[in-house]
Amino acid sequence: MDVKAIVLVAGAPQNDKAEANIASTPFALADVVGRPAVHHLLRDLQRQNVGEITVVSETAVPPLTVSSRQEVRDVNWTVAEGHQLWRAAEEAYNDLAQSGAEEILVIRVGAYVEFDLDSLLQAHLDNRTHATRAVDEHGSEMDVFVVTGSRRNEAAYLFRHRLAETRSRCGAWRFRGYRNELATPHHLRCLAVDALLGENSITPKGEQIRPGVWIGRGAQLHPRARVLAPAYVGENAKVRCNAGITRCSVVEHHAEIDFGTVVEDASVLPYTYIGPGLDLIRSVVGCCRVASLDHGVEVEIADPRLLRGISPSAGRRVLSSAASVAAFVPVQFFRGLFRASRNHKPSELAAAVSAPSSLNTPAGFPAAPSAVEASSYNRTWQ
Repeated sequence: MDVKAIVLVAGAPQNDKAEANIASTPFALADVVGRPAVHHLLRDLQRQNVGEITVVSETAVPPLTVSSRQEVRDVNWTVAEGHQLWRAAEEAYNDLAQSGAEEILVIRVGAYVEFDLDSLLQAHLDNRTHATRAVDEHGSEMDVFVVTGSRRNEAAYLFRHRLAETRSRCGAWRFRGYRNELATPHHLRCLAVDALLGENSITPKGEQIRPGVWIGRGAQLHPRARVLAPAYVGENAKVRCNAGITRCSVVEHHAEIDFGTVVEDASVLPYTYIGPGLDLIRSVVGCCRVASLDHGVEVEIADPRLLRGISPSAGRRVLSSAASVAAFVPVQFFRGLFRASRNHKPSELAAAVSAPSSLNTPAGFPAAPSAVEASSYNRTWQ
């Protein structure tokens, strides 16, 4: 069976309010352990042999790393300008149907979902309807549909009514799988935590150098930085001397954690600088804004010494990285000749999770034995 998909991002929700976002980025496009949430959805669909996927978004996709662009190169991306999301979705459906799709999956993000596609398709065939919609355990309708590829009038009616109505009788399929509403910063944190703990199929983007600790390619950790499992440090991120990353914390790509700052049970979004000597606890931070999970508020920080955005200019980053490597390579070469090996046997994930919080270790003291230590500040993970 030829199954294709349309994924809608940042469409107007049923309550006609603006899409939930953090630092002006819709949650569906916010990074979660190395990739935007919608990318994880696309990867899950591709694993289930969805032949072709078209993403229609009202919001431009944020700057992506080179490897992320390579991962989504087989996906068609369309930015629907001027609030033309539904017209663009209808055109995408017609294109997929014309290319031979027998069944077309329609998902609006909104919520992040993972499910057994074969089960949904079998229910659609058993229902003998032109469209089948997923419903949750409470019977509430979800924005997950399967529409028969030859029924263009049915699809047109569905899109013109913003997924609220179908032209003919719609079948139902009881959703069984993983679901995260992605409506608040708390949901975004939960999605990241579940990924680190293996509660969903999301795989952190990077190398698992110890049980529960993932480091992205090009990440730089000072030898006295502490990273306690479970935790994630993304591509080209920097964690400086005596900084601590702990308790399911996530530092996304090109973020920077300065000297002595502790990040505990928090997510730092891409291209974000966190100043020195701070305690960032139970928060989601992006650009110049902090969303507190405990207080349910989002505030803007005007002092660039505490929090600021980092320019995503590729040329500037390359020159900076090249200069750092040139300065450190000779020094580390001689250190490597005379310094004893500091490698430790990896501990079990359960023991790492139960380790004392890095907040209990004064910033000026050496890292605990369970901490992740790079051989040098400019070590690059391949």
